[in-house]
Amino acid sequence: MGKDQPRLTNLEVEERAANSQSLLNNPVLTQAMDDIYSRAEGILLNAEVGSLTASAAHATMKAVRDIINQLEQYVADNKMRQKYHKGAT
Repeated sequence: MGKDQPRLTNLEVEERAANSQSLLNNPVLTQAMDDIYSRAEGILLNAEVGSLTASAAHATMKAVRDIINQLEQYVADNKMRQKYHKGAT
């Protein structure tokens, strides 16, 4: 999963954005992400500063945010593409 991936077609960008929006709107997924984040946050707050437990909890919280941010970016990329390429497919 690197930057050397082939460029997506307009249709692929639209499909990825639609699937991403569907995931972001899925209440089961959003609740699961919220629960994982909250659990990690509680662990982090109770962990010793600099401990492996604190590092793991922080990494979990960051991963959850990164996933959500990436899905949101896919949606935003499609909106930007649509704005500048009206009518292209």
